Amino acid sequence: MATIKEDYVSLETAKLLKEKGFDGECFAAYNGNGKLYEFNKEVDDNTPYWSDAPTLWVTMKWLRKVHNINIDIVSIWNQIRWEYQIFIITPTTSQRPYVDDKLYMEKEKAVEAAIKYCLENLI
Repeated sequence: MATIKEDYVSLETAKLLKEKGFDGECFAAYNGNGKLYEFNKEVDDNTPYWSDAPTLWVTMKWLRKVHNINIDIVSIWNQIRWEYQIFIITPTTSQRPYVDDKLYMEKEKAVEAAIKYCLENLI
């Protein structure tokens, strides 16, 4: 049986989040060498770290609550492939979503790609 673990943003995305003012809850961080540490398991108060590493879910929620950007992940071909759609949430207009033309083999890879797109192009 596989162990299910939290999925954290990549180091590159963590750096983008820091630049964009992310202030959400984090239980992990990357050190100066790019190694991910989970606070509750591996890091004590004396461990230096470079950048907070939120989970994919917390990051998606931050984008929605702070920047009115909603990410949907859509199953293609009976959950064998995944794509993302990005909606800008507005009270009065209906916009067509941005849809990536790439398909991802893992849902989490699609989420990471969508977050990165938002940080690089929409914020």
